[in-house]
Amino acid sequence: MADWTPVLVAVLAFLAMAGIVYVAGQYYARAVQLSRRLPQPQGEVGTSSSAAGGIAGVVARHFDGKRFGFDDTSRSKLRQNLVRAGYFRKEAVNFYVLWRIAAILALPVFTYVVLAIAMPQAPLATKLIVVAIAIGLGVVGPDAFIARRQRLLSVEYRNIFPDFLDLTVVCVDAGLGVEAALDRITGEIGKWSKAFGTNLVIMSAEIRAGRSFVEALATLADRLMISEARSLVAVLRQSIELGSDVAETLRVFSDEMRARRLLRAEEQANKLSVKMIIPLALFIFPVVLMVVLLPMAIRLFTAFR
Repeated sequence: MADWTPVLVAVLAFLAMAGIVYVAGQYYARAVQLSRRLPQPQGEVGTSSSAAGGIAGVVARHFDGKRFGFDDTSRSKLRQNLVRAGYFRKEAVNFYVLWRIAAILALPVFTYVVLAIAMPQAPLATKLIVVAIAIGLGVVGPDAFIARRQRLLSVEYRNIFPDFLDLTVVCVDAGLGVEAALDRITGEIGKWSKAFGTNLVIMSAEIRAGRSFVEALATLADRLMISEARSLVAVLRQSIELGSDVAETLRVFSDEMRARRLLRAEEQANKLSVKMIIPLALFIFPVVLMVVLLPMAIRLFTAFR
């Protein structure tokens, strides 16, 4: 027990610091949200804005991408990837740079401290190999996390997209235009998926800024990264150019998307039997085999004893 005491102390200290940081972050987030909701007198606008953007301002000043070798092209591409992953703040690139540097520096240091406490007798070469692996994880980890977030959001968008089309069809049948229908359903979609609702808000802002509806819808499909949205852009562009009924086009397309969602659900259900083979072979089959063969093994052992 005495050999594990330093490791236990280090783990408890890490958990305590993580708890303190989490509580402080939640308190700061509530304070910022409350300060944004409450009306401020004219003389306190600067104070509230500085309090609301304190951490974001520090990160934006000291972790600008240009200081770390990001040119305009790479910065724009990184910004697009972060938006696709659901990070819409204007300081998202700066926070990404901060967390990437923290991962590259803090993870190897933490790994070396743990190795020094838990395995002080380990060879230096082993420690260097583990630290090198930690450095590699720190380099690859942020991009892997962003890619995973994009995949999860793509699945979420794909599941919500048929409902989004159904609401659009209902609003268009009620007499609204497509743009007005999208503005009307943005709040409802935001209740189901905050990221999807934010993408619709961005699309509405682009239309108000002067971009055409089809172009704004194309950028929305590029942010959503699902084939259904790209198909919707092609269908609406063709319908508008040919002058056909947009409501009927949306209705047919909505029925197709709903049927496609049902087919995906059936496909996932059919894959369950194949996915159950591994846990059956690893956990259930050995137990059944042991239960069947154990009495026979006991009899053979007693017979030849």
